[in-house]
Amino acid sequence: MKISAMKTRPVVALVLAGGAFGLMATGGAEAAKVRRPAVAGTYYPDSRASVIAAARYLFRLAESAPSLGGRPVAVVLPHAGWPFSGLAAATALRQLQPGDFDRVVVVGPAHGAGFTGYALDDTRAWRTPLGDVPVCAEALARIRGGDARLDASPGLREHSIEVLLPLLQVALRSFCLVPVLAGETDAEQEKAFAKRLAALHDGRTLFVFSGDLVHYGPRYGFTPFGPRAEAAGRVHALEDEALRAIGAGDAAGLRVALTRTKAPVCGAPALRLFLELIGEVAPGRRPALLARYSSSDLPWSGDENDVGYATLAVTRDGTTSGLPLRAVPEVPEAANEALPPDLGRRLVALARAAVSTELLGGEALDRALLAVRADLPFARQGVFVSLYRKDAAAVAANGRLRGCQGQPTPTLPIDLGTVQAALDAAFRDSRFPRLHARELDEVQFEVTLLSPLRPLGAPEEIRIGTHGVVLEKGDKGALYLPQVPKDARWSVAETLDELAKKAKLPKNGWREGARLAVFTGQVFAESP
Repeated sequence: MKISAMKTRPVVALVLAGGAFGLMATGGAEAAKVRRPAVAGTYYPDSRASVIAAARYLFRLAESAPSLGGRPVAVVLPHAGWPFSGLAAATALRQLQPGDFDRVVVVGPAHGAGFTGYALDDTRAWRTPLGDVPVCAEALARIRGGDARLDASPGLREHSIEVLLPLLQVALRSFCLVPVLAGETDAEQEKAFAKRLAALHDGRTLFVFSGDLVHYGPRYGFTPFGPRAEAAGRVHALEDEALRAIGAGDAAGLRVALTRTKAPVCGAPALRLFLELIGEVAPGRRPALLARYSSSDLPWSGDENDVGYATLAVTRDGTTSGLPLRAVPEVPEAANEALPPDLGRRLVALARAAVSTELLGGEALDRALLAVRADLPFARQGVFVSLYRKDAAAVAANGRLRGCQGQPTPTLPIDLGTVQAALDAAFRDSRFPRLHARELDEVQFEVTLLSPLRPLGAPEEIRIGTHGVVLEKGDKGALYLPQVPKDARWSVAETLDELAKKAKLPKNGWREGARLAVFTGQVFAESP
C-alpha cells in the first residue's frame, strides 16, 4: 500500500470501484432470454453494492444542477462511463422517485452496427448488477412495424442503453423497459417512429434518449481545429449551434446543423427523434439544459480526445430553476470533528448493509445510505472498516481479525468511503478468503474515521493507544489503526517492527530511510 500515491486519485473516478466481484452466470435456455451486461466493470461497477453507492453519490453530487418543477416527460442523457458522464445523467435522474414511472423507453445509438431504421430488442429482460429489468413485450408490439423491427443482435455489445439502466434502477427501483437502438434514419423515418412512440405516452412512461455530443480527436477521426487544447472553443461553438436548435425544439434546424458541421455526434439519431417526439406529446414545451460539460473538463481525462455531454429534460407542467451544471462540484475535506455516537452507529450499520446487500441482495444499503444522508457531512475523510470474528472457537483457531481495509487519506465522501472500505474488507483483503453469507452473523463490524495524516520527526513521538501509524519505504507501505498496537500491547519499537513485516520489509526496516506518519481515529463498533 503506497499511501502517498492515493492522494492524487480523483474522487469521481473511484465510482468504478468494485470491478472484481463479477456477475452471477446464467446458463441454458434462461441465458438466451436475458440480455447480459456487456460493460459492467468498465463503464460502471459490476458489484451490486458499488452500483448503489456510486449512483447515490452521483445523485448527491448533482444536487447543484437545476430543479425540475414537475415530472419529466422525456430526457436526453449522455452514455459514457460513469466517471465521465454519470454526473450529467444524474442531474435528471436524481429527481425521479420510486413509483414515478412504470415504463421507460430508452432510445440509444448503435455504435458498432450498421443498419437503417430502429432495432427493437424483445429478449425477456436486460440484466444489470442490480437484477433483471423486464422488457415491456406489449409496448414493443405496439411500436413494431415500418422501420422498427425486432432484432436484438445490434444491442448485444452496445453500451448506450445499458450504462443508463443501473442509474434508472436506483432512482425508480422497478419498471419495464422498451429498448430501442437507432440506426441510420432520415426525417420521414424519425417523424413516423415518433408517432409510434407517442402512442405509449400515458403519464406513466418516461422517454429517455441516449446520446453524447461532439467527439473530437484522433480516436474519432475528427481533428479539423488542431490539437484538443487549441480546439475547445471551436468545438463548443459546434455544440452550441446544435443545442440552440434543441432548445428551440427545432428538429429540422438540428438536422441542418449536424449535416453542415459533419462533426461526429453519436447521439444524433436519438436527439432528432427526441425533438420529433416532444412535438407529439408536449407541444410548445422546450427542453431545459440541466448539465453541459466535456470529458476534457475532467481532471482525469488526459489524452487528445474529447467528448461533449449534455442533459436535457422536458416537463409537461412546471418550470426549471437554476443554472446548468458545467463542472464537477468540489467535495471538501472533512473538518475532523467528532461525530455523535448515534451517527457513528448508523455508519456501522451502513458498513454491514453494504456487505449484506452484496451477498444477499435487497434494499438494505439504499436504506442505510438515506439514513445517514441528512446528518452526515458531505465531505471527504479517511475511513477503515474492520471485521472481527465473534465465535470463541473461531477466534482461537484463526485469530480475531477477519478483514480490514480502507482509505488512509481523505479520498472519498464519508458514506461512500465506508461502503467501499466495507466491501474491500469483506471481499478484497488478500490475507483472508472472501466473506460468505453464512458468516454475516458471525462477524462484528467496526468503522474507524481517520484524522489527517501528520508526518513524524522521530518514532518517539508515537503514542500507543492514541496514534495510528503509517510506514512507507520505497514502493512499500503499511498501516496500523490506533487500536491494533493497543490491543496487542506492543511497545513503539514492537509496533514498528510488526508494521515493517506487514509492509514486507525486514523486521527493522523502519529504522533507516522510512517515512512515518501518525493519525488519530474515531472508532464505532457493533456490540460483540
